[in-house]
Amino acid sequence: MIETLKKYDELFAQNYSHGNENSLEIFKYSNRNSNLILTAPHSTRSFCNKKEKNADLFTGAIVKYLGEENGVSTIIRTKFTPYKALISDWIAQNNVHQHYFLDIHGFNQDIDYDICLGIGDFEEEGYPYCHEIVQIAKKYGLKTIVNHPNYCGLKGLTGRYQKIFNLPNVIQMEIKKEFRDFFNNSEVVKNTTIPFLTEVVNLYS
Repeated sequence: MIETLKKYDELFAQNYSHGNENSLEIFKYSNRNSNLILTAPHSTRSFCNKKEKNADLFTGAIVKYLGEENGVSTIIRTKFTPYKALISDWIAQNNVHQHYFLDIHGFNQDIDYDICLGIGDFEEEGYPYCHEIVQIAKKYGLKTIVNHPNYCGLKGLTGRYQKIFNLPNVIQMEIKKEFRDFFNNSEVVKNTTIPFLTEVVNLYS
C-alpha cells in the first residue's frame, strides 16, 4: 500500500508540485460508475486569489488509491494552471453533478482536530452520511468537527455546489497532515487513514 501511494505521489509532486504540465487535462476523471465521486482539487499547486496556492500534499495519491481499490469514481487535479480553474465549474460543465462527492483536502494549521468536515450552509441533520462519518472517525480515534470556522467548505466545491444545485451532496473533508503523510507516518496512514476512508467510501455504495 505505502509503496503504491509513494509511486502515485510522483504524478503530483513532479515539477515542484505543478504536476504534469504537459497534460491535456486539468482534472482527470476516472469514471467507475459509482454513486460517490472522490475529488482531490488541490493535489497539485493551483491558482486562486491572484496567486499560487500550495498543493494539499498527498491528497492526489490517497484519492487515486482509494478509487482504484474500492471501484469508486475520482476527479483529481493533474497540473497547475496560471489561472483559476475550479473543480465545481468542471463538474457543472461535464454534467456529473448527480452524484455524492467527498472532496478531499489537507490542512496544516495547529488546531485541535484531525478531520474537519465542511457542509457549508446546510444543516447537519439533513446531510446524508455526515453523522455516520463522524461515528466512523471516533472508531479510529480521529478528533472530528463539523464546520470548523476555517473549514466550512463555503468557498470550495461544497458551497458552490449548494449555490448551483441546491443539494446537500458534497462534504469537504480536511485531513491533518500527519494522517496524510505516508512518507513520515506510514503506519498511521496504513492503519488509520486508509481504513477510515475506506469505511467512509463504503457508506455510499
